[in-house]
Amino acid sequence: MFFKNRFFNSPILILLSLLLLILISFAFIPTKPDEGMFPLSDIKSINLNEKGLKISVDEVYNPNGVSLVDALVKIGGCTGSFISDEGLIITNHHCVFSIVSNASTVENNYLENGFLAESREKELPAKGLTCRITDSYEDVSAEVLNAANTSEDISQRTTAISKKIKEIVDREEKKDSTIKAEVSEMFVGEQYILFRYKTINDVRLVYVPPRTIGEFGGESDNWVWPRHNGDFSFVRAYVAPDGSSTKYSESNVPYKPKKFLQVNPKGVNEEDFVFILGYPGRTFKHQPSQFLIMQEKYQLPYIQDLYSWLINLYEKRGENDPVFELEKVGEIQGLANTEKNYRGKIQGLDRLKLIQKKQEEEKQLQNFIESDPAFKEKYGSVLSEIDDVYKDAFKSGRRNLVLMMLSRNVDYYRLAEIFIDYKKEMMKPESERKSLYKEEKRNEFYNTITKLYNDFMPDLEPKILNKMLSDASAFEEFKDVEPFKSFSKQNNKEDFIADLYDDTFIKDSKEYFKLLEDADEKIEDLDDPYLQLVKSIFELGEIEKNKSQVRDGNLNILLAKLNDVKRQWMNKSFIPDANSTLRLTFGYVRGYSPRDATYFSPHTTLSGLIEKGKEYGDYKLNEKIKELYDKKDFGQFIHPELNDVPVNFIYNMDTSGGNSGSPIMDAYGKLVGVNFDRSFEATVNDYTWSEKYSRSIGVDIRYVLWVVQKVGGADFLLKEMGISL
Repeated sequence: MFFKNRFFNSPILILLSLLLLILISFAFIPTKPDEGMFPLSDIKSINLNEKGLKISVDEVYNPNGVSLVDALVKIGGCTGSFISDEGLIITNHHCVFSIVSNASTVENNYLENGFLAESREKELPAKGLTCRITDSYEDVSAEVLNAANTSEDISQRTTAISKKIKEIVDREEKKDSTIKAEVSEMFVGEQYILFRYKTINDVRLVYVPPRTIGEFGGESDNWVWPRHNGDFSFVRAYVAPDGSSTKYSESNVPYKPKKFLQVNPKGVNEEDFVFILGYPGRTFKHQPSQFLIMQEKYQLPYIQDLYSWLINLYEKRGENDPVFELEKVGEIQGLANTEKNYRGKIQGLDRLKLIQKKQEEEKQLQNFIESDPAFKEKYGSVLSEIDDVYKDAFKSGRRNLVLMMLSRNVDYYRLAEIFIDYKKEMMKPESERKSLYKEEKRNEFYNTITKLYNDFMPDLEPKILNKMLSDASAFEEFKDVEPFKSFSKQNNKEDFIADLYDDTFIKDSKEYFKLLEDADEKIEDLDDPYLQLVKSIFELGEIEKNKSQVRDGNLNILLAKLNDVKRQWMNKSFIPDANSTLRLTFGYVRGYSPRDATYFSPHTTLSGLIEKGKEYGDYKLNEKIKELYDKKDFGQFIHPELNDVPVNFIYNMDTSGGNSGSPIMDAYGKLVGVNFDRSFEATVNDYTWSEKYSRSIGVDIRYVLWVVQKVGGADFLLKEMGISL
């Protein structure tokens, strides 16, 4: 006994014991996730099992068999996932927001009141919504780059790439009429991947919670944590009885997916491993510092200011007009989402000093290049050449942005632009015309014009044009450019704009179509101030387009060289920027500290929702939820540690636009939530990612199931998802 006690109290053993305890404790601390949205081809190289995945990686992605990837769909501009063998899809409420608003009327407002189809026959067509399923992919880089390298003029390089991509797409779609082909640029000037998609054209609404649930917190909480938003909806995919894709028909049947996700009604806890599969939009992590300068100085502040102004204009106009309010609610939501996102990016760039960090990185890279004669010969001027390209871009500044926004937000401007472009294109042979102006697209072309006339807002549009021309004419890059130079000298800009709208043939749709199709009518012969103003801007656009083609052609080569030398400098491969193709990202359910003396835990609860609830505005509380809470009717969906129904949760994954609706899966590949947003600090994710502040936000599957059962009264949907009641 004496020997035993002396041994266990020896300094060596105590030290060994402490070391063992430290090792054991570290073994239970989740590792920091890797930054990036991994393409399918990279999934097997991540060592997901070491990170926390409990199933085989082949169960996540198996190019030779069925895997979780086969349960994913690209739905509109979002992501969704199959959760039953009857084509049931879960995605975000905001992803079907416009579809639901278009299906609503003031008298029968599904957006405000919610929608539930109690039988398959009552499911509503989601007009305009389609689903895409990734079927296969193939590297076509050599084919695309061979075509690019044959261009004699650098300005034609991007045109040659676009032409070759179109050829590949046409070729693949002729081989198989059931697929939709797309070629995506993974690395500028380096890698191009052909993706083949199966498209489902008949999608129907199944369950959409009331707006007080699906948009709780509204713009006040958008891009914010803590959050209490039930941002989910259910739709169903339909196909023809033979399994082929077809448009809506009563004879269509629910689609049978290769794979659907199992739902885990117990959800996840803090520090649990989670991963997402989805279709993130665009990120810009491999761009040079000058790109960020363009974003910070020109794009972000201009768009943020314009969208903020438009939101105020539309909201004020709709205050006493419920029909207009319903018509514009989807557009306002989209504008507000981008406006706040850009505000977050502006603050993030400044807070992180990201441009300065990029510039310092580039200085270090230049030193590395110059340290080796071979590198200096091959890459010595790449950074300075990129700088020269951007010096020209800075001279153009916001010109392309302003022209794009005019075309997008001013209907008469767009009609005049189409008129000018059509007259120009009709002078070419049919085979050389733009797609929209070919005979086969005649109906689509006319429908585009008709929609512009239907959307025209006579009381608002002159104000929008005045705002945009006034802003542009004050920008340095427009001061000596017509017609902005002359517009800036107008004493009464409102009267000038009013006269433009009074004196144009565009206000008469019959006259417009007549002049459009009259081959003898030349633009130069038409004494129309509005048309001539747009013609002047259109010609500026052609000049800027040519400049952009030269810049893009140069950058196509230079950025490829930049990434090549950076790989050698950093001795690592890169994950390509997101580009709306299927990606995987992983991480852990984890809180964070966004600022000094502040810590946010990773879950919000029903109690927090009730505390935040009000009778009005963005925090208007759903009456049924309040009633259920007062009764403490939580059912089976309680978080055992919180003793409450979990509503939302956060995790340190790398997500972006397009990941909306992405399924959040646990270590066993089961559905535990639906991704819908990021924290305000993480809006800068598109440029860089950090464990410290990058948090994405999802709706907890337990809240989804609780709402479906207790608020929606849709036990049949839970049964379809395999939930035991």
